[in-house]
Amino acid sequence: MRELEEAMARLEEIMASARRAEEAAAEWTARQFIGRADEGRIVATTNALGVLVELEIHPLSRKRLDARRLADEITAAVVKAEEAAAAAKEQLMNGLRP
Repeated sequence: MRELEEAMARLEEIMASARRAEEAAAEWTARQFIGRADEGRIVATTNALGVLVELEIHPLSRKRLDARRLADEITAAVVKAEEAAAAAKEQLMNGLRP
């Protein structure tokens, strides 16, 4: 009987851990991550998977940067957002490990 009680307690603990992991994953997937470049005038937003969902370019950036520098700054903003998403994923995974 004691073994059954211990097994049930372990099962309940595993189920609670799974619920916490599911809640944490749901919260993480709903997040968005931002990267900025050109003194904050270029803003890239990605979802939790690092997929670009929004890009804002201030008119001043369009005016003062040539095409090559504008492309470099856009890329820098996107990379920063992707890195933030990857770091959050790593943090989530580390939090789920026993």
